[in-house]
Amino acid sequence: MVRLDSITKSFGDAVLLENASLHIKPRNRIGLIGANGVGKTTLFRIILDQESVTEGSVFRRGGLRIGYVPQEVENLSSETILSETLSVFPQLAGLEAQLKSLTQQIQHDATDKLLKKLGKLQAEFETLEGYSLETKAKVILCGLGFQEAKLSEGADTLSGGWKMRVALAKVLLQNPDLLLLDEPTNHLDLESLIWLEKFLSNYEGSMVIISHDRYFLDRLVTHIAEISHRRVTTYTGDYSHYEKYKSQRLELLSRQAKNQEKKIAQTERFIERFRAKNTLATRVKSKIKQLEKLERVEVLEDNHKRIKFVFPQPPRSGLKVVELSKVRKTYGALVVYDQLDYTVERGDRIALVGPNGAGKSTLMKLMAEVISPDGGTLKIGHNVNRAYYAQHQQDGLDLQRTVLQNIEGLAEHETVTSVRSYLGAFLFTGDEVNKKVAVLSGGEKARLALARLLINPANFLLLDEPTNHLDIQSQDVLINSLKQYTGTLVVISHDRRFINEICNKVVAIENGRIREYPGNYDYYLWKKNEQEEAAQPMETPVEISSNKLSYEERKIQQKLQRKKQRRIEKFESEIAHIEGRIQGVEDQLKDPANARNYVQLQELMAERSTLQMELDQKYELWVEAQEGTS
Repeated sequence: MVRLDSITKSFGDAVLLENASLHIKPRNRIGLIGANGVGKTTLFRIILDQESVTEGSVFRRGGLRIGYVPQEVENLSSETILSETLSVFPQLAGLEAQLKSLTQQIQHDATDKLLKKLGKLQAEFETLEGYSLETKAKVILCGLGFQEAKLSEGADTLSGGWKMRVALAKVLLQNPDLLLLDEPTNHLDLESLIWLEKFLSNYEGSMVIISHDRYFLDRLVTHIAEISHRRVTTYTGDYSHYEKYKSQRLELLSRQAKNQEKKIAQTERFIERFRAKNTLATRVKSKIKQLEKLERVEVLEDNHKRIKFVFPQPPRSGLKVVELSKVRKTYGALVVYDQLDYTVERGDRIALVGPNGAGKSTLMKLMAEVISPDGGTLKIGHNVNRAYYAQHQQDGLDLQRTVLQNIEGLAEHETVTSVRSYLGAFLFTGDEVNKKVAVLSGGEKARLALARLLINPANFLLLDEPTNHLDIQSQDVLINSLKQYTGTLVVISHDRRFINEICNKVVAIENGRIREYPGNYDYYLWKKNEQEEAAQPMETPVEISSNKLSYEERKIQQKLQRKKQRRIEKFESEIAHIEGRIQGVEDQLKDPANARNYVQLQELMAERSTLQMELDQKYELWVEAQEGTS
């Protein structure tokens, strides 16, 4: 579909990509990863032909339809949300206008000519799926969190996050051959994210996704393409497999490099020692040529900074951190909470979950006293010191001051060295601390805002989507710091890994009511499914014979599901075995001892090619097994 061959992309003297290659095949689902600023979005622009390459070749299949959702979206029209979404099919809008006009004419003068023309237009409209398109658009928009009643409102009145959902809906509705999604989960709540995940899992085209959500990548992708050191390296498998394989690969290369360095040092000592001896001149020259021709084992250092830091712990609060009693909160005629009772206790690490509009942010704002209840009481506990991180927290940064200056004022009793060390924990090192905030990326600003929040941590943290705009390494920093944190925590997050790592309670909110589940997000899902199954009414003989599966049919279905899972696991085992064999062949190809054995090298290269073909076939079977097509 798309092939980038040995491309180089430069901006003046700065080389962003060098001799980089990427092949996007049909049905590929690729997670594109890399630190901020390495060129992920630029790679998308090259695929879209919005950027040219300095060197190399770019091939695109003829007639390829590409759908692209960027991180930021331009202003939308004043049309309704539904009309704006349907605007990606302008030919249908024109046909629909003609149909309406023609129908009005026929009401006054139903001639054969007009009726024939109407039938032709209706057939064309139906061929283009005009009658089902509006329904599809509504399904996608509602899946992404819009309420159907709101779809008639103006698209230009939406906030940035909701505009991104409309942009995403427009692309999904087009059903292109290749989807390019740049951080699609940043502006979604958990419910919408799960819907998108299910939608994309059934998507028949290819996709390349830039995402910092490991859980999302593990559920969707078949390959990981990492941009690092100006190259693109593609790994087969999901993110967890990539992480494991890359670690093993780097360890192996490191050992090979050390062994090679020892041999090089020995050779150099021999050359230095016997360079002046005429009797050994031939051997010395031979050794020198060997060194010149030697292909060095290159171990590119992991440029992801990993810095450990012990964060200061907050003072101890009373047992009851915040207590809500008979709380009522309304927005006009909309009643969000009525007679709400809930208590947060010291040491709670709570994740608020629920559908869009359920009242998660409202509850957090009540606890933070950003808004006040319209009824009932809200009591803050003894010695409780709160800190609230909202999604607009970055607006509090002083853009004209440096990173260091934005922190120093909050750390009056700390030395510059300790403040620099603290900033290092948030991946600001060296001269980066002297950058003005105005030039920072969105992710860097988010990191700095979190650093300001946590430098003197309160004993009650309220965090609304704290992982937005953070790359995976920055998320690790935040997770590690919050694991050390001994205070009380309430979070709203669409990142399921973040919730699993941090939280010990999940509070589900729906229809103004809350239900508490002890444990992390995985436990909450398991318990919720168990409760939903238990709540289903007992099947009657009439129901069994009509719509619902019988006991025997359910047993057969369960047996088929187990068979499918065994098939998937079989392919995963075979894939791992083949990849191990490929690695063994590659090790032999890199072995200097085989450098002059051309017969063996040809055999190894042929074996490598055969194994790669076998691996590709296994992956196709694995994808089919996942989708239940074989």
